[in-house]
Amino acid sequence: MEGYPAKLFTPVRSQNALEETVDRVAKVIKARLVRIGDQLPPERELAQQLGVSRSTLRAALGILVNAGYLEVRRGRRGGTFVARWPEAPRMKERYAILSRIRHEIPAILDFRRAIEPTAAELAAERATASEVRGLSQILTALRGVERNFTVYRAYDARFHVEIASAAKSPLILDSVIRIQTSLSEVLDLIIHHSEEVLRRSTEYHRRILEAIRQHRSERARHLMLDHILATENIIHGLVPEMETPAGSVAAASRRSAI
Repeated sequence: MEGYPAKLFTPVRSQNALEETVDRVAKVIKARLVRIGDQLPPERELAQQLGVSRSTLRAALGILVNAGYLEVRRGRRGGTFVARWPEAPRMKERYAILSRIRHEIPAILDFRRAIEPTAAELAAERATASEVRGLSQILTALRGVERNFTVYRAYDARFHVEIASAAKSPLILDSVIRIQTSLSEVLDLIIHHSEEVLRRSTEYHRRILEAIRQHRSERARHLMLDHILATENIIHGLVPEMETPAGSVAAASRRSAI
């Protein structure tokens, strides 16, 4: 798990610890915040991060192993590893998912607009040199995968989560993980992601990173908001019948970027 935020797996708060533990780990995988082949933290450490007993964790991981998302390897280098990401939905499945989540999308976008600009602002104030280097490495990776949306999206989500980690606020980090998980589900409904759109996205990331590197907190906030509004344009194009407050995206230019 090297290179990932230490608090990627945030504490379970529900009374149904098993169900929420499955949900927490599954969301991290579904948002592609961990890569295929990545090893999860050791059992004791992961149980502490999630705030659950080791028996609850074992049961939750067993469910995800049976679902095919995780695999257990034995031996000196054994452990629990990410086996696969969820597959993009097929055409018929896209319509079913869209029907299910259409009315949730405005709330997801509003929540993102409220949280992620603040995350960028705080990251510009609080990020360490090491965290800035980590973001720079992700940016380099993004530039190399602009023709492969599935891989691009993995680095894209990770970039946003690393910014939240650099903000040094556990609640913001937890919120951004939730946002990026929901966003992945929405973006997976888009059949075609042009290379040009992904290049624009990378440019937004570059500018946000520069603002964080230079500790320009207000600029980081505004750039992140611009980036978010541009993404909303794509999603509104995907779901044109979605009801949103009048003028909610009017401030965005007609640029498009994930």
